[in-house]
Amino acid sequence: MIAELRIDLAAIRRNVAALAALVAPARVVPVIKANAYGHGLLDVAHALDGSVPRVAVYELDEALALREAGFATPIHVLGPVAPAALAAAHAADVELTLWDRGAYARDAAAAVRHGGAPLRVHAKIDTGVTRLGMRVDDAPAALRSFERPEFDLAGVFSHLAAAEELDSTFTHEQLERFARATAGVPAHVERHIAATAAAMLWPETRLDSVRAGIGIYGLWPSPETERVMRERGFELEPALEWRTEIVLVHEVPAHTPVGYGCAYHTKRPSRIGVLPIGYAEGLPRNAGESAHVLAGGRRCRIVGRVCMNMAFVDLTEAPGAGAGSPVTLIGVDGPAAMGADEFAAACGTIAYEIVARLPAGVPRRYADAEPAASTTRLRPSPFAR
Repeated sequence: MIAELRIDLAAIRRNVAALAALVAPARVVPVIKANAYGHGLLDVAHALDGSVPRVAVYELDEALALREAGFATPIHVLGPVAPAALAAAHAADVELTLWDRGAYARDAAAAVRHGGAPLRVHAKIDTGVTRLGMRVDDAPAALRSFERPEFDLAGVFSHLAAAEELDSTFTHEQLERFARATAGVPAHVERHIAATAAAMLWPETRLDSVRAGIGIYGLWPSPETERVMRERGFELEPALEWRTEIVLVHEVPAHTPVGYGCAYHTKRPSRIGVLPIGYAEGLPRNAGESAHVLAGGRRCRIVGRVCMNMAFVDLTEAPGAGAGSPVTLIGVDGPAAMGADEFAAACGTIAYEIVARLPAGVPRRYADAEPAASTTRLRPSPFAR
């Protein structure tokens, strides 16, 4: 085994249900872009098919892959679609994002004229992130221009810049701008602005629906969000475990260089394990600065520079770990646990980046059974033999 990802689909469904109960009567729209945040687009989608109002992806290719696989739930494509592909989007019955009334909107309308049914669209308003979206002052006229036979205006939405901060006055400013921009929109048109963090911390942003990404996978948007929500008794279940195994163990004396550039030297007689994964398999190159993994039920530090396809771990404190022993990067090993948030922080990044950059080629093994209730923060693996 080079590496393996183990994903609990039942945990994802439970997280969706927990978020749905939290934000009701608003609805939860799972975001499954970036290969379902590394968890596997098709498997996660099929686990949710028919139980959610729609899902959101970023690229049209993601939506087309879902349709080809028989996924029937409505799909909203959040990102831009090439003009040449708009007809394919319409034929696949996906919902698109419009952010102005210019050339792109005209191209989208043209793709419909020969296809019959109107194209369902969500108009995006930029309330402060300065990404895709029409200006607040331009929104009323643009929204009126979408009232045409080619379009079915299904929703209007925006995105929040600082919703992970409890004292963010900017969140209220954005919400006020959104309300002003959409004041003339009919009540049946769905309004959505909140992602996971806002849905948890800012109830007033929930509106008609929330786009829940990181939370449905059992990961927290930020340490502050986790602290507040756990104090309120709200829990999430991590759905992903990431494992590899030791290929070889070197018994080396103190002051032995390890890895490229001789950037790390052992400080004592050490057992250095070689792992068969590197940054090509999703392990950040700087993980050797302070990240740990689990081996033999112990926390063991990654040392030296991570290579393209290999890395090194100090196994001195795990005498029972040897060639062929499993190594857990995210998950549980006996009494030890390593969450994606902790691992990401040690690598100087966030859990979003760690999971989203896990290569599609890494084998994914799925469980879909409902386990017995557990109160542990990282509950026992459903894959345990």
